[in-house]
Amino acid sequence: MAPKIQAILALDFGTTYSGVAWAQVSNPSSHYLINEWPVNMSGSIGGMTSEKVPTEIAFTYERGSPNTVWGFQIPEVMPRLQWFKLGLDPDQKAHIMPALAIQHKDWRKMDYPHHATPETVTTDYLRALTQHVHKLLKAQLGVAFDSMSFSYVITVPAMWSEKAKAELRKCAENAGLGDCSSICIISEPEAAAIHALRASNPTNLQAGDTVLLIDAGGGTVDLITFTIEQRLPILKLRESAAGTGAYCGSTYLNRRFEDFIRQRLESCSGWDQDTLEQAMMRFEACAKRTFTGDTSDDFHFPVPGIPDDEGLHVRRGFLRVTGEEMREIFVPVLDVTVQLALHQIRSSKSPVKTVLIVGGFGQNQFLRQHVRDNIPSSVTVLAPPDGWTAVVKGALAKMLSSCTSLAPQISIQTRVARKHYGFQIKVPFNPLQHDESRKYVDPFYGQFYILVMNWFIRKGDEIDETRPIITRWWKQQLKSQGRPTTIQVSFYEYDGPDDVEAPLYLNDDLRMHARLDTTFDPTLRLKIPLQRGRDGNDHYNTSFEFHAHYFSAHCQVSLWFEGQHHGAVQITYV
Repeated sequence: MAPKIQAILALDFGTTYSGVAWAQVSNPSSHYLINEWPVNMSGSIGGMTSEKVPTEIAFTYERGSPNTVWGFQIPEVMPRLQWFKLGLDPDQKAHIMPALAIQHKDWRKMDYPHHATPETVTTDYLRALTQHVHKLLKAQLGVAFDSMSFSYVITVPAMWSEKAKAELRKCAENAGLGDCSSICIISEPEAAAIHALRASNPTNLQAGDTVLLIDAGGGTVDLITFTIEQRLPILKLRESAAGTGAYCGSTYLNRRFEDFIRQRLESCSGWDQDTLEQAMMRFEACAKRTFTGDTSDDFHFPVPGIPDDEGLHVRRGFLRVTGEEMREIFVPVLDVTVQLALHQIRSSKSPVKTVLIVGGFGQNQFLRQHVRDNIPSSVTVLAPPDGWTAVVKGALAKMLSSCTSLAPQISIQTRVARKHYGFQIKVPFNPLQHDESRKYVDPFYGQFYILVMNWFIRKGDEIDETRPIITRWWKQQLKSQGRPTTIQVSFYEYDGPDDVEAPLYLNDDLRMHARLDTTFDPTLRLKIPLQRGRDGNDHYNTSFEFHAHYFSAHCQVSLWFEGQHHGAVQITYV
């Protein structure tokens, strides 16, 4: 049997649009972007040419069973599910939702059918997406496709919780993309930065320069700041500020415009859903993309059914919206991105020289100008080529770099921790440092001990993915209870203000981050020493290490005992 041809498939699973790119590991310089998408439910593979496909899904029902309709296949009048990606991280969504997202309702939001959840819908969408890509490649490559073996990398927002990332991996596994542990993930702004800095260098960025990358999409705006340590032959980057993001993408312009239209015309005779839809379609296709912020530019939107009214600026079926009114719709959304950018610039460990804006929303001229006008004049604002597809292209490049030395090599030297991470340990009680009411007598040591937080990663720490972060943990267990067989350790996170110390004790300000579970193999169990405690009883005294490697968007932890590796640790994010 001929050996399989290894290929990489990169998925930019976006809030509003998704993109796919692929390459063969043996030919890493040739990258291919999927740009053919089905437009009907007949099973044809083409019909629409676009660099991305809408992240939307709907269902038809035959004999009570749901059938998936997705992307460009969905008829214009059919209700559909949108933004379901954000449902994978509801807690984080509430934590970082800006005021504009709370104030402006998503009028087009459809309730989930009884058989669907954000997880099952995500699974259905990823399955439909990848099945289409495989069908398309089969048609393009013929029998060569049958010899191909795919590995997958999926992009995620920078501010997503670990639980949400784990949920997305599980959805991808259920969609047929392979075992959960084999599916790689990378943060969206990191992928975009890699593409922007690998591309041709008209910006003349050199080693030592610090760059802020703004990935402005439909639902989210993610930011990341890198210092370039080396451009060639290996692109070496060091994160210079902890990445941030918020739900303030271009869809919020649609929400604000819809609110504006409803407030202006909803009480008029002749108002109906078609009136709204026609105006929204013109806003999406024209005004949203072309408005530059110039208050002298007026726009006219079709509002069928609304009678002429000079006071409402309606004439012959069109509503006139002034440039000043357009600015009032745009600016609150753009201001959130500006505030995020200023926070990155202030937080960066090195002075920011250049801002690179990518993503679909990043192509908006008014957004770029608004950022340029409101950040220090010493910082240059640029829009690299291929901004809309930068994320998927960068994810593919990073994955290829890790798979073969034939690909241009990319190295993220260090990243900046976004939060404090720690777990509880017991330490000898110190009356000068500790709360008297929390002390207790430890039976093994026969003296006062106290439980405190051990913050093994602190917010702002530089993390090298090539070097493990080692945490030591120990536990005593009475001989009468038998030899220890398992370990369960709860990890916590704290995301307080930068100038506030992480708490010494476990309290309500901390969130459970993950639970680590591992089972001792029989050989290790026999090595656990038996020691006499101060209470006169024999105890099994277990001392071990966790070795954690933190990557772009995931973590791997292994158990070590007496200097030897004893396998991977199961991580359950909560």
